[in-house]
Amino acid sequence: MAITSRHGAPPSARASRPAPELHGDALPGPEQVNRRRTTLARSLFLSPLLATAVLMSGCGMAPAAPADDEPTVTAEPSATEEAATEEDAATATDEGADVSDTTADDDGSENTVDAVPEPAPEPEPEPEQIDAPSFTGSGSDVVMLDPLGEAVFYAEVTHDGTGNVALWSVDGNGQDIDLLVNEIGNYSGQVAINFSEEPSALRVEADGDWTITFHHLNEAPRWDGSDTYEATGDSLVIVDGVADGLTPVTLTHAGESNFAIWAWGKSSPDLIVNEIGRYDGTTLLPDGSLVLQVDADGPWTISVE
Repeated sequence: MAITSRHGAPPSARASRPAPELHGDALPGPEQVNRRRTTLARSLFLSPLLATAVLMSGCGMAPAAPADDEPTVTAEPSATEEAATEEDAATATDEGADVSDTTADDDGSENTVDAVPEPAPEPEPEPEQIDAPSFTGSGSDVVMLDPLGEAVFYAEVTHDGTGNVALWSVDGNGQDIDLLVNEIGNYSGQVAINFSEEPSALRVEADGDWTITFHHLNEAPRWDGSDTYEATGDSLVIVDGVADGLTPVTLTHAGESNFAIWAWGKSSPDLIVNEIGRYDGTTLLPDGSLVLQVDADGPWTISVE
């Protein structure tokens, strides 16, 4: 899924949720949502490889017979020489016959021998499926990641604690790519892992036990638009086939913090909703949307108008 910007400036970090009165921070406004929109290097649907075949052929010219001013006198063959010539010609014909030529049965009827067909080309091997890793820990830590290849992952993240839990994706230079989780206390949600850049590590800030379980994107929940889809908290849902042209959708949120939805498709992710607290409204789902990435702290719904 190659992503390029549809609305200009790419979103940077994840929608920052307000810290509770414990930290004395005010609720963040919608303008604080600034998620990175880098080019999506992983494709949800890979294009087929084009193979080019080059056919080579040759041709030859038979040399012309030399002219002779004097007439050529041909001697009449004897009966013995004529019989030998006919026998040699029959032998040469048998040796040069093609298996695909017609042959005669004893009764004189002709049968055609079909040529042996060429074997079908062997199918290309499918890319090796990378196992989805899982990590557990307690407190602040760093998780090193093996290369993810062409696979696209999301993760189920949980935290059992009372303080702040934050999860950052980190590149090979140790620079933060995206703030995936930023909550206080217990947490359970789904977050995108390599929808943009491929992380080399995950940096965890927590005061309790946590888990990070990867899943291949094709294992995410799916919504076909035929009824209302319901979920709670940070979520991912595949919506391939729902948005065809202008598709109005109604969204609701019953939480108290930030409610933001990014629609990933053939272009960069579109931020279609960015509100604080409860929400009930209608917006357009971008044409060709494939996945919705939802940032919420309470129950939310989506339905086609």
